[in-house]
Amino acid sequence: MTYSTIKIYNKNYIIYYKPQKIPLLLILKHNNVYIEHQCQQGFCGVCKVKLLKGNIYYENNISPLAYHALGDIFPCCCIAKNNIEIKI
Repeated sequence: MTYSTIKIYNKNYIIYYKPQKIPLLLILKHNNVYIEHQCQQGFCGVCKVKLLKGNIYYENNISPLAYHALGDIFPCCCIAKNNIEIKI
């Protein structure tokens, strides 16, 4: 089985995981990386982080409604397509 990685830039931390269709927030939680969150549906924007490298997608092509700038992603409802690098 091939593993993907999530590199957390500002914490110098790398997570290795089996690619699955689960939100990034859950992968982070299971690896003891805490990100503040509330709605877990992309409405509030509390969990917003910067995607520095790699690609993500949102399940069912739903775009988050919370305000965000270019490069912002919402771990509560995004799924990593491959190796990614984020800044929390």
